[in-house]
Amino acid sequence: MKKWSLFPAVFLSLSLVLSGCNSSAETQGSDMQNHNGNQKPVKIRVAYYADETARDTMNKIIDQFKEQNKNIEVDITATDWQTHYDNLKVDLASGQGPTVFLLDGPYIPQYANEGTIENLSQRVKEIKLDDYYGFDAVKNPSGNIFAIPQAIQINVLYYNKDMFDAAKVTYPDQNWTTDDVYQAAVKLTDKSKKQFGIGLPNHIRYGWYSVVRQFDGDMIDKERKKSTMASDPKVREAFEYIKKFWEQGLTPNMKDQEGEIGTAEHTWMSRNVVAMFYDNYARRLTNDKEGLNYDVAMPPKGLKGDRYSAFVANTWVVNAKASAAEKDAGWKFVKYFLGEEAQKLNASLAEGITANKKVAQDSIHNYKGNPEHIKVFLDSMQYAGDLGDSPVWEEWHGAIKPIIGDYLSGKIDIDKMLTSADKAAQTVLSKGREYGK
Repeated sequence: MKKWSLFPAVFLSLSLVLSGCNSSAETQGSDMQNHNGNQKPVKIRVAYYADETARDTMNKIIDQFKEQNKNIEVDITATDWQTHYDNLKVDLASGQGPTVFLLDGPYIPQYANEGTIENLSQRVKEIKLDDYYGFDAVKNPSGNIFAIPQAIQINVLYYNKDMFDAAKVTYPDQNWTTDDVYQAAVKLTDKSKKQFGIGLPNHIRYGWYSVVRQFDGDMIDKERKKSTMASDPKVREAFEYIKKFWEQGLTPNMKDQEGEIGTAEHTWMSRNVVAMFYDNYARRLTNDKEGLNYDVAMPPKGLKGDRYSAFVANTWVVNAKASAAEKDAGWKFVKYFLGEEAQKLNASLAEGITANKKVAQDSIHNYKGNPEHIKVFLDSMQYAGDLGDSPVWEEWHGAIKPIIGDYLSGKIDIDKMLTSADKAAQTVLSKGREYGK
């Protein structure tokens, strides 16, 4: 799952990686004392993905942690997002995985059910959870916590001010509905300029899942065990709404994407392909780099006044296979990262909303530059919802994406799409283990 800048763009993540083979808790235990009673050093490796600028700041956070914890040795591995996840798959499978690593929220159920990450419910009793964003989102159905929020990504409506001005369209505000988005897209589309009113791609976060939730529907049930594609009438309404944009050329279709527009949906806004786009906090960095004249607005209200903002917590998790001493050292780092000193540095990266509420609010209040209405990201937190996270999250949305693509391209009708997608999703969900133990 590409970083919700993304996550494509630059999405900051950090992971502590074990140096050498993990020893079991039974053999090493939590004994960190040598024969003279002195504390033995514990070695962990920190692996994270970030751009060069972010790496300097992340390394500074790690250096400050080491300065305050002389008995913990930290090696650092910095990579891009894709390499980070590729490494995780290989290292965890071989038993050489990280002690602590960053994991995007939708993957938490999978890693928890596989027994890869530690249940942190007892450890978080040391933390005042209400002081942080994201803890409610990372709790599983039984209330257990396997992950600690590091930074928050939440979707809002981005819009190109120059395109709005040229088309004489009023900027979006808190009263906008999904119909207002459609009406604006009609006026903002200019085929002679290859300019589209909005980007609504065949994509779970940028496109259809966000719209379904705006319509107060969902594609799987609350327990994340059963598909509701065919049974929830709001899913049908949402897809009929999306189809209008595709049929009327208000968003790039499959044919458009075969040309210079391309399939990298997350670049459409910064490349002036679309006038509006649903995206997260980190997308600001790409837009700023390209010199885009843009702003952000609250997600529109659905037909019944509902709002939805796709929410992804970038989180710290602890390797369940690490030794007790390594887990303790890893937890010490995670707890340090939640402290005000580290949180202020984390906030300075501007790639995600840092987890500490006070630090995040102060950072955004004091922010100068684009977007003008940056506070919208915090205001949208009250409408935050996940992306249908489940132990088979990647599989279930991957199974239905080509079927949805056939519908949006006009190859099949909505009845065929809903029944086929429902069956495909249910086949995957039926294989998933319950997330809540």
